[in-house]
Amino acid sequence: MAKRKAKQVTKISTKLLKLFSSVPILLLSSVPIFCGGISTNYVDIFISDLVINKEYKHTQPLKVINRSDKKIEVTIAVQIPQKDNLKVGAEPIPDTTWLNILPDRYTLETGQTGLSDVIIKIPNIKKLRGRTFQFNLEICGFPSEKKGGITVVPSLLSKVRFSIYKKKSFLGLW
Repeated sequence: MAKRKAKQVTKISTKLLKLFSSVPILLLSSVPIFCGGISTNYVDIFISDLVINKEYKHTQPLKVINRSDKKIEVTIAVQIPQKDNLKVGAEPIPDTTWLNILPDRYTLETGQTGLSDVIIKIPNIKKLRGRTFQFNLEICGFPSEKKGGITVVPSLLSKVRFSIYKKKSFLGLW
């Protein structure tokens, strides 16, 4: 008797599971979905031998391309990487105020490319010499027009590392 009830409960549970697992698919089939796409030239960047007490504009601007069929709003945010996201030999940048991304947000039409300057200012702290730091850039592309439905926002995480020159210059200027 107990086995028969267990089988009946299992059959009912299976039928309910099938019924309710198909409901989200039915609901989603009538909901507009935005899925965009972006790409960048910054994947894993390494800049070597920066000097303390100097400001640098990277020679290669950050390039973001809108690969979607809609106009998007791009945002670029500087992040301090978690330990499990660090490249070997790098340590997280101590302070994001060392960095400036200009511009850090813009609108891109379909197929359009946006450019941003990456500026790094190394403070005048001697104990920084000989060290390698990393920061991440999170690049997101949001649809410009929000018309309801579901939005899947593309996001890229670029890793940027830089080393600080170890010795003083010949003239002791830095």
